[in-house]
Amino acid sequence: MALLDRPRIETLAAVAGDDSRTAHSMPGWYYNDPAIFEQEKSSLFADGWVCAGHASEIASPGQYMAVKIGDEPVVVVRDRKGDVRAYSNVCRHRGMALVEGKGKAAVLTCPYHAWSYDLDGALRKAPYMEGVEGFDPAACALPEFALEEWRGFVFVNTGNNAPPLAPDLAALEPFVANYQIEERHSTETWFEEWGTNWKSLVENFMEGYHLSVTHATTLDPITPTELCEKLATGKGFTAYRSNYRDSSPQREPFPKDLTEQERRSSVLFSVYPNFVITVGPNCAVFLILLPETPETVNIKMGVLVQEGADELPETEAYINLAHEFNAEDRMMLEAIQKNSRSAHRPQSPLAPEALEGTIWDFTRHVARHLTGHAGGAVS
Repeated sequence: MALLDRPRIETLAAVAGDDSRTAHSMPGWYYNDPAIFEQEKSSLFADGWVCAGHASEIASPGQYMAVKIGDEPVVVVRDRKGDVRAYSNVCRHRGMALVEGKGKAAVLTCPYHAWSYDLDGALRKAPYMEGVEGFDPAACALPEFALEEWRGFVFVNTGNNAPPLAPDLAALEPFVANYQIEERHSTETWFEEWGTNWKSLVENFMEGYHLSVTHATTLDPITPTELCEKLATGKGFTAYRSNYRDSSPQREPFPKDLTEQERRSSVLFSVYPNFVITVGPNCAVFLILLPETPETVNIKMGVLVQEGADELPETEAYINLAHEFNAEDRMMLEAIQKNSRSAHRPQSPLAPEALEGTIWDFTRHVARHLTGHAGGAVS
């Protein structure tokens, strides 16, 4: 593993260790250093709760979805009892991936030599291996990973040593409870690879400072920069609210328990490290970030809707809007990434708390883990 150099460690340690520091942006190396990326994969992804998707994507037994968490291929599957479980997506014979993408199967079968595994991870069949002296099928079960569901989303800890996730999100609950996202289902998911560092994408999604500029014709007419407000932050998350213009039409349908403010705003939050979502009265769009390299990230995007709303014109309009504003963000972030090696990219003060305070929350979270302040270790 590449080593972090001392000046960079000191910069990160300063961010991690002093609550009183003025919030600032990070230098270019923070977004392209291979050593930082390797440390992130171990300290943030392997040791953390990483979102894999929404439980509605695998609603019936045998349905699965495959993701790659850091360097670890994972398959999340609903077993025959209806429980959601996460396994290593690596055949115990010669290391082939068992499945890709999403699908449904009675057993998970390796496409290389047809070893097959039941939905409880046990090896079910290994052709011709009965002729191998000492072969023990019981020793070839798929390794299982810790899994936790929160508000309908599935989180996996490949290190199997993370404390429970829900307590770290307790302070977020009052802001999301009435939206009932656990009662919604995924109506569409798609995958894209962007040429940007994954942290840049979290930062972009979680600040309202750019809304009226980058999204002048898509989001500014609905949720302008000046109506954003910072919400709570906690060990496992940060959040803000984007309030709607008075002239913006009411988004419908919406859960009956929404307050008047909740009907006229969206709540955006990030569950560290890789999950961001904007939850509106009628729909929600989420991004699950699966970093590939320091400067590329695979993104699983999805839209959640309420029961019976799949075919509504309002739902189609929201999905189209999500594609539009994500394309606008991609253009900006890929352009920024190209400048990450510039000697003239400074550490600059961030905008006021209501607009970019969430960035500082996330930056400090990353810095704590990279420098050992949150149980991580610097190599």
